[in-house]
Amino acid sequence: MAVIGAIVDLAADPSVIWLGGALALLLVAVMTPAAARGWRALGRTDEEVSLRKVHVGEVPRVGGLVVLVGFGAVMLLGLAGTTELSATHELFSVTPLTGVLVGALICGLCGLYDDLVGMRARWKLLLQAAAAAVAVGFGARWGALEGLLGPELLWATQGLTAAFLVAGVNAINLMDGLDGLAGGIVAQGFLVILLASVLHGSAALAVGWIAAAALGAVLGFLLHNRHPARVFLGDCGAYFLGFLLTALALFIEPVRERVAIVRLSIPLLVLALPLIDMGLAVLRRSLRGQPIFSGDCDHIHHRLLARGIEHGRVVWMLWATSAVFAGLAYLNVLGVGGWWTLTGALAATLGVAILLGYHNLLRRLPAFTGGGTVTIRDRRREMMTMLAAIDSLAALTGESGPARWRRLAPTLAPIVARLGVPGFEIRAGGEVIAREGEDAAAWGWLSLRLPGAEGAELRLALAARLPELQQSQMVLIERVVALLAGQAAGARRQAPERGAASGGG
Repeated sequence: MAVIGAIVDLAADPSVIWLGGALALLLVAVMTPAAARGWRALGRTDEEVSLRKVHVGEVPRVGGLVVLVGFGAVMLLGLAGTTELSATHELFSVTPLTGVLVGALICGLCGLYDDLVGMRARWKLLLQAAAAAVAVGFGARWGALEGLLGPELLWATQGLTAAFLVAGVNAINLMDGLDGLAGGIVAQGFLVILLASVLHGSAALAVGWIAAAALGAVLGFLLHNRHPARVFLGDCGAYFLGFLLTALALFIEPVRERVAIVRLSIPLLVLALPLIDMGLAVLRRSLRGQPIFSGDCDHIHHRLLARGIEHGRVVWMLWATSAVFAGLAYLNVLGVGGWWTLTGALAATLGVAILLGYHNLLRRLPAFTGGGTVTIRDRRREMMTMLAAIDSLAALTGESGPARWRRLAPTLAPIVARLGVPGFEIRAGGEVIAREGEDAAAWGWLSLRLPGAEGAELRLALAARLPELQQSQMVLIERVVALLAGQAAGARRQAPERGAASGGG
């Protein structure tokens, strides 16, 4: 108790606010290995079938939970005694910071449930919206937006603020595709907020306390998340940190009066790279007729990997890009620049999009089969038709395992043939359970493990090399595999009992 009391007394001095970050770093770094062992002992595995995975084997998705616990422990110390945080913020009072912390906790628990059990996208979005409503209802405001719209449009300001909070959560989650990528980006954002609060007083020092605790927790996690990662952030961490970073960025103001558009740019620049990536994802999925929440492997980091750049170098490149945007945000906090920083950020965004080929999104697309090209409208119509056909089959049969596969295989054969898969077979226990189509002209076979069945796999005869598959084809193939596995959207599964055979992840 004497040690804790000494820590609290020391933390009561705002000049040593960095102690909170250091303590959070230490706690998370020490707790993570034990938490990873506990996750494996629980038998939690991720058996989602995806052509987008860039890792091999089962990696515990417990990093977010450890970050949440480490951050919470430091926050409780900050609330004790007479610290700057406790002086301006009471845990159960209706204040903007209370709303931010409660909203972040809701998002973190939502993500934890998704990591452990699985949750449909619509329910996750609903809970994120509820968390944003709590923060806004407790008084969280986007001051620059209010300055642009005026007090008579307060309802619009509140709605757009909540929408921005939800966008930030999902942008960070979508960016969590490579080891250390999302963690490094949010760490840069928290650093900008911490410096703005502590060094320049552009936000309440209590905001700096929270940013310091979050920054330390993320850095402690990154010690175990660098490539090759030993633990993943998971939806728990991505949702929690995404909400917290987005909300805290709203509290930052320039050190001298600036026009509203420059003030508005600060949180946008802090989250620029994730928001750009998310915006491009929504655009391309809408154009292709994909469900907005269906994954694909056409994110910025996927495009860089496809160019032959190694995993670690891609992460460093995107960290550097995010650091440029964070630096521009910090310059706007200092009152340096303004319109030229915004112009530079816009020019950099357009340049990166063109270099990565995103300007081709509106061009005609290669046909799935038979050569030639199709228009965006035709591809969207074809995509939606095939998705509806695949999803309608899920309600036709309640069987599982071999009985399900034998019944579904003939109906699926013409669908997968249109995807450039002239033939396929389903195997289990070394035996062919179902086989459809022809494979004489196939370039090669792609084998995908079917979750929930020991030793079961789907083997697809590909007419082209895997890197040549279009994103639309990969989304539809993943949907076919999920149908055969009887796997509900977002489902997580428990590992087999000890001693039972299990395939690699």
